[in-house]
Amino acid sequence: MQTVLENKVFLMNTLSADASFILQYVQQDEIITSREYNNLNHPHHTWEKIVTNLLDTVIRKGNKTCCKFVDLLQKKEIQDTFPLLKQFFMPTATSYNQDEPIQAAASAIAEYKFSSIPRGFCIIINNVHFQPPYKDRYGADSDGESLQEVFKWLGFSVSVYKNKTSEEMKDLLKMFSNKHHDGDCFVCCILSHGTIDGVCGIDGATISRDDIFCPFSGNSCPSLVSKPKVFFIQACRGKEHHPAAEVQSDNNEDMETEDEASLETDAVQMITLPDDADFLVARSTIKGYVSFRDTINGSWFIQSLCQQLRTYCPMGEDVQTILLRVNEEISKKTCRYNEKGTVKIIKQMPIHKVTLRKKLVFRGPNQQ
Repeated sequence: MQTVLENKVFLMNTLSADASFILQYVQQDEIITSREYNNLNHPHHTWEKIVTNLLDTVIRKGNKTCCKFVDLLQKKEIQDTFPLLKQFFMPTATSYNQDEPIQAAASAIAEYKFSSIPRGFCIIINNVHFQPPYKDRYGADSDGESLQEVFKWLGFSVSVYKNKTSEEMKDLLKMFSNKHHDGDCFVCCILSHGTIDGVCGIDGATISRDDIFCPFSGNSCPSLVSKPKVFFIQACRGKEHHPAAEVQSDNNEDMETEDEASLETDAVQMITLPDDADFLVARSTIKGYVSFRDTINGSWFIQSLCQQLRTYCPMGEDVQTILLRVNEEISKKTCRYNEKGTVKIIKQMPIHKVTLRKKLVFRGPNQQ
């Protein structure tokens, strides 16, 4: 019994990925009765609530039932559905006659629940056409279309908003913070110009860091407490061009070089990470430098992000590892920049910062 009690939080987080699956097996193994199964399988309860009630039921039944439950969790078919259990348990099965402690691997980290349908809201704010004297962001439509396609494929309820003023952007963020978030995750993509004061609306006025993040803090949006809140921001964070360092390659791979003529930049200041837990903020470049957007094909950052998500989400790779792949890909790109008759080679380096407490894995409805 002590085994299940000591690891209740881990088991709750892990098994909540598919409560209906584990319920069927605990009934099949006669760990719970048919009546208990029906009571636990409440249609209005979340999977997290169902698993919590299941664990409480198993604990109340005593030591022998807890041992049977631990044995069940070590079966191959269960661990194939809940991969974290493979790292969590010792290879040897637990005896029915003793309550051996579960041996967790030192590197075992729980995952956020990601099984709701839809997965949650994904909003895309894409400012393309600006009021004079600000330049239009040619190529940004390709970014918006790529993001919309990927997050619909991942099971999110996607809403796209184009060409919004600063006040309209603030209103949109407040509107979504006031919604009840039944899903497991919230994603916000912001693609725009910027200034020293923040991200620009099409009117040239800016919205601040607080305008973007504060609406989704725990105090402002209780239904997102303990759920991941993910922000992808395509914009520069200054006006400097990132110089290229001279390196040698051991794998004969050539750097991908583009000419300045096909690229533009989106100037914006640094947006700092909120203090709350469960945030991930990924930006297209490090502080002080520009980021590039192809005027036809879209930005380096967003296009790489979408391609890496398409490739590695079906493999079960977590989002932070995918973002490292984005960093690796973009670090190999270079741009030729003509400054007062001198051609310079400049680069871009994305960055992401997190207050996540668990692994975040984007699994589409067909990738469970």
